[in-house]
Parts: sequence; C-alpha cells; structure tokens
Amino acid sequence: MGITGYNYTNEGVQEYYVNGKRGSNLPAYGGGGSVSCCLSLPVLWNHELSVEVSWITGHWTVPIEKIQAMGTKEAIECCLDRRALTKTVPIERYGKEGGDVQVFFLPNDELQVWVYDAGPQNPGHPSHRGYPRKPDTQN
Repeated sequence: MGITGYNYTNEGVQEYYVNGKRGSNLPAYGGGGSVSCCLSLPVLWNHELSVEVSWITGHWTVPIEKIQAMGTKEAIECCLDRRALTKTVPIERYGKEGGDVQVFFLPNDELQVWVYDAGPQNPGHPSHRGYPRKPDTQN
C-alpha cells in the first residue's frame, strides 16, 4: 500500500514516517498528490491494527520577508521552530477493497490513519473531513 498524508494544521510537516517508511513533506493545510511506497497491512482490518508515525513539524517565527533575505542555513537556525514527535496510532476501519494508507495530521498533534482508495475530498471517504483548508477559507 502506498502512503500519503494530509495536513489539517497551520504547521508544515517537513517529513514523516509510517512504521519507518518515509512519506513526503506536507504544507500547512495541504497534502495528497504524492504517494510514497510502501507499507504492508492485512487484507482484513482488525481492532488491534496500529502504526507508528514519526514526524517533524514546524513554522517560521518571523515574517517571510526577513527569511527571504537570509541563506537557508541561517534562516533555519534563526527562525524555524521545529518539533519531532512520535505516536502509535490505531488504523481506522477499512474494507476489503483497501487503498493507500492516509495519515491525517490534525490540530494539537493528533493523528488519524485511514486506508482508502481516494482522497478526503471524495464524498465517499469515511472520514467525512474534506480536503484540508485554512480556517478563513472554509464556507
């Protein structure tokens, strides 16, 4: 199964791993698009299934105009507030049809893990979350 992520927070996810398999970076309020390879899960879901997710998240602490005037190393050392986190997360119920492993990065460092064959913008997605959006753009 491929791995993809969706970020429902205002911090970018610089990198993340699911059971040691790397996912792509995710912008704040974005994701999908890129699928990393591969994670093995049983065909049939059971209530004991979980994965370990490790991620590095962060945000700039100064206006982007100041950062743009710096070199990359200087900007990171000066102005990037980064955190490294790890959690074991249960996998939400999935059907025999399977799909990609989808990691949802939620506010307050919460996570959900889904297995589905379409992104959260699909009306049939079991999360019913929709694609990530900045709070000021939701209708």
